[in-house]
Amino acid sequence: MNLQYMKMQILELGLLILAAYIGGILAKKLKIGAVIGQICGGILVGPHFLELLHTVLLKHPAWSQLVLFKPIYFFYKNGFSEYREILDGYHFFVFLFLGLIAFSIGEELHRDRLKQVGIKATIICMIQGLLTFFLIALGFRFIFKFSVINSLIIGSIGIATAPALTFILMSKLKITGRLKQLLANIVVLDDILEVVLFSIFLSIAMAQQSGHFVSGFHIAKEVILELLLATFIGFAIFIVLRFAIKERKPDEDEMGEEGSFLSTVLSQHPTPSVEILLIVLAIVAIGIAVAINFNLPFLITAVTAGFLISNLHNNAIFDSLKIENVMPIMNLFFFAIIGASVRLESFSADTIVFVLGYVALRSAGKIIGNWSGATLTGQDPKITAALPKLMLPQAGMAAVETILVASVLKTDGALIFNTIIPALVIFELGGAYLSERTLTKWKNVSLGEKEALEAKPESKEPAGLSGLIKDRIIEMMAITRQEALFELAQVMVKNRIITETADITNALLQREKLASTGIGRGIAIPHCRIPHIQKTTIACGVLKHPLDWNSPDDKPIEIMFLILTPEEHPQEHLKALSLIASVVKKQNFVSDFKEAVMAKDSGKCIQLLSLEEI
Repeated sequence: MNLQYMKMQILELGLLILAAYIGGILAKKLKIGAVIGQICGGILVGPHFLELLHTVLLKHPAWSQLVLFKPIYFFYKNGFSEYREILDGYHFFVFLFLGLIAFSIGEELHRDRLKQVGIKATIICMIQGLLTFFLIALGFRFIFKFSVINSLIIGSIGIATAPALTFILMSKLKITGRLKQLLANIVVLDDILEVVLFSIFLSIAMAQQSGHFVSGFHIAKEVILELLLATFIGFAIFIVLRFAIKERKPDEDEMGEEGSFLSTVLSQHPTPSVEILLIVLAIVAIGIAVAINFNLPFLITAVTAGFLISNLHNNAIFDSLKIENVMPIMNLFFFAIIGASVRLESFSADTIVFVLGYVALRSAGKIIGNWSGATLTGQDPKITAALPKLMLPQAGMAAVETILVASVLKTDGALIFNTIIPALVIFELGGAYLSERTLTKWKNVSLGEKEALEAKPESKEPAGLSGLIKDRIIEMMAITRQEALFELAQVMVKNRIITETADITNALLQREKLASTGIGRGIAIPHCRIPHIQKTTIACGVLKHPLDWNSPDDKPIEIMFLILTPEEHPQEHLKALSLIASVVKKQNFVSDFKEAVMAKDSGKCIQLLSLEEI
């Protein structure tokens, strides 16, 4: 064991974390976004900046005697080569984290959500993807006089969008809903389109370099094979996760006799936990490693696994990727490595025109294409304004493919590398800034902060529980749990609280599988958090046919309160529960309330739902 090398590893890890943390704090105070500060912190302690600084100091020998600069001279002579090598060793985390984020995108690809945005996302993706591709390819061919095949390769790389940064910011700001769903669909389709075109053009370039003729059929076969293999590995990840994370009924004995020893040891309930996070992280990491080993598009592998988990297993698994005490650390380390990896030396006078050209052409394609696609498909004006700015970040897949091009194309690979890598730095820094500003503004607008501040108080609205329920009280004919939840969800749809019953019924049914929401005394309180609502909303139903609900006192359910709370304010749920608990304690509440509902006596219902005794 090399103690000197290990010491340098620990030092670099500490410097990266500390610099990114301080940078994030300073950036927030300057109101330019914590992510920008974390990336800049990584840049300042990264080997590329230190080497650039050392080069400047060599031009001023007298500075070597200053106390401020002596450590830099000493460090460069005694440990710099190891420092640079260690950073290269940390790059595995970037690919792992990108894969984990790609897996989490699967949450947005549930079939119910795909029905809402699928075809529209496809239209937007094709418009912006092809426009970006043709603008870059034509620009480099006719303005910068690149060869046809090199122009096509650069154009195909330009399509790629870095989903990690944007989705990390969305997770950090707790943004969900239609914008995230639409963006997830576009990003996935974007990567598929980009991988297909890039694979085709790189195969042609390699064939030209070797002097061989490659038929279109051969290229198509290779691309399809790569996508199929990547999808197959994703399916394998899904199978293992389904084996390791099992849905079990609350009363089921976890250490039962059935199942193998391995199944008993690995099996976890999908309830959000650090244990689930560790299982997902480990299995996704292994799958990504296998995909990379066979030179397959590993992001497609991760997205496939997430898609299958979302549609064929349990969405609660994705909640473990949002654990607040763990993910911020991973986010910070990710951005610190991104910053430390910025190759400042790649900016040169010889290629700066190409770099700026690539930035301008790609920006134009992404902004105009996404705006046009969103307008054509009739998106909400807020989405039309936000979407183009969220599609600008580029790293990850584009960086990997650029490195691959530089490795396999001996003649032109270096030129393509020196053109795209500096541009990725600009897009990552500029994209992080724009994305954070855009998403912060989106959150503020979506929550209606301005409207809430300017709105006049409604003095006539009834207070307490009746104010949360209003006229959303119905008599229910359901004879199963699913029918009961569907009836109450329909009430929310009719009141325009949600757009479709599927928006909440799936979440409610999953919640009931974890533990019954029956609280005894013939009452159940199904509940969930959803985006796009600003305050807690309740619908109440009286069951004509009482239902078994696995309540603590084994009594069938006669009254149900469906509680929907804003995703951004989970504490509102507790307030609603407290109000309900206070009301249902009244003597004979169930029988009196049922009688009032059957008689359609709204005044009596309001009295019974108040906190005052009648």
